[in-house]
Amino acid sequence: MSDDYFLQLYITRHGESYGNLPQSERPWRSPPTPEQEHDPQLTPLGEEQAKALGERLSVRRFNAIFSSPLIRAVSTACETASRQPGGTIPVDLLGDLREKGTPWDYPGYSLEQIKEKYSFVRTYHTIVPFQERAVLDGEDESQRNDSALRRGQDCISFIRERFYSGENVLLVAHGTFNTYLIRAALGLGNEKGFNFCQENTGLTKVKYFKDGSLRLAYMNDTSHLFDVNPELSFSL
Repeated sequence: MSDDYFLQLYITRHGESYGNLPQSERPWRSPPTPEQEHDPQLTPLGEEQAKALGERLSVRRFNAIFSSPLIRAVSTACETASRQPGGTIPVDLLGDLREKGTPWDYPGYSLEQIKEKYSFVRTYHTIVPFQERAVLDGEDESQRNDSALRRGQDCISFIRERFYSGENVLLVAHGTFNTYLIRAALGLGNEKGFNFCQENTGLTKVKYFKDGSLRLAYMNDTSHLFDVNPELSFSL
């Protein structure tokens, strides 16, 4: 295998959000608002996890950072963007990175609302309109799984068509969707139904080489969380 790569792709999950907590620990009453149900904020622990990830990734400047537009992912992405060597870099939102199961008719926060809190968020891209995604999801779980994989493939193609000269690119998304995103990044399908564990801010790195090969450098690495929650960093 050649060591001459054309892209290093980093994939991570957002920090802990209030939606990750047990129902009894969530700070809202039932029923939740659409924002609370589909777009919850990071918890204080999630904020610390995102900062720890940002510190870990501050040793290398990224050429681009793309985030799901859901606020828990945006918050996580911005902690890395603000710690980049040489100064903050923009975060671009990619609608197709949103979590599997988020209703396609849920609009989320607008770009303007997000920019009010995170001034270095730059643009919002959508590869396939949400209305088309809703049709592709179909009516049963098998169709939704296939649709999620296609969405992951679309996201990987979007990146590889734009970055092929030795760049480093970070994608910030979600626990369930990242399984499909990583399958797509590695050229795998849904046949075995194998899921990749994705802890909050767990980091995965895939290297693409000029000879057409690829290498999974590491997956779901949480070593940056040792000071924040060591039981997650080194679990047995």
